[in-house]
Amino acid sequence: MPVAVDAIAEELHSARRERSAVIPLTERLPELDLPAAYQVQAAGIRLRQHDGETIVGGKLGFTSRAMQQAMGVDQPNSGWLTDAMLVHDGRVKLDTLIHPKVEPEIAFLLDRPLAAPVTAADVQAATCAVAPCLEVVDSRFVDFRFAAQDNIADNSSAGALVLGNPVVLTPELDLTLVGCAVWVDGDLHATATGAAALEHPAAAVAWMANHAAQPLEAGHLVISGGLTGPVDLKPGRVVRADLDRIGSVELRAA
Repeated sequence: MPVAVDAIAEELHSARRERSAVIPLTERLPELDLPAAYQVQAAGIRLRQHDGETIVGGKLGFTSRAMQQAMGVDQPNSGWLTDAMLVHDGRVKLDTLIHPKVEPEIAFLLDRPLAAPVTAADVQAATCAVAPCLEVVDSRFVDFRFAAQDNIADNSSAGALVLGNPVVLTPELDLTLVGCAVWVDGDLHATATGAAALEHPAAAVAWMANHAAQPLEAGHLVISGGLTGPVDLKPGRVVRADLDRIGSVELRAA
């Protein structure tokens, strides 16, 4: 039975706007495979564009081995970022989200397009700067419960994004060795290195460039996947990520 791509995309689009979680698709639609899930994702992005949003870049999910094992998948996934997801004052409004959680990431700012075939070296050559980033993920499924296909259809749980100040990516900056410390309400919560994202954050961006249905463009922002496990966001909670030699970024749940 073919998947009703547009109807599913509309269901998820409405769930996000109305903050009303739905039953995971894979529990109702066993025929939903990975290609169909990406078709639903693309249809959902078109709905956001119809609402006036603009694509500003891409995002990676499942880039850590631990997350892949937990979800029973053997590869990352990707989604798209729009201008409506960018939080410019560091205050994340919880009343617009369903299951908000935050992860530290390394963001890439591209000054040239990337189209397959692409290597990690190509990504670094196309990157004018990197920045510390806190991604707020937000699943539209009940109890934050989903399989890989659900997550892809739901635009890789994209919610919101807080960026720190960018720094020029120089050959001396080995992104695999960048240390990351996450602080929650002033207490150290977790640590990691850049290698947590598919062993090299640029390799994660290359994966998206090689697998996405459309190219990453000059001017796009690409976030390369969570370096630590997610932190639940609660009212008033302050989360900060310090990335060695890149900088810091902080958000407050409002």
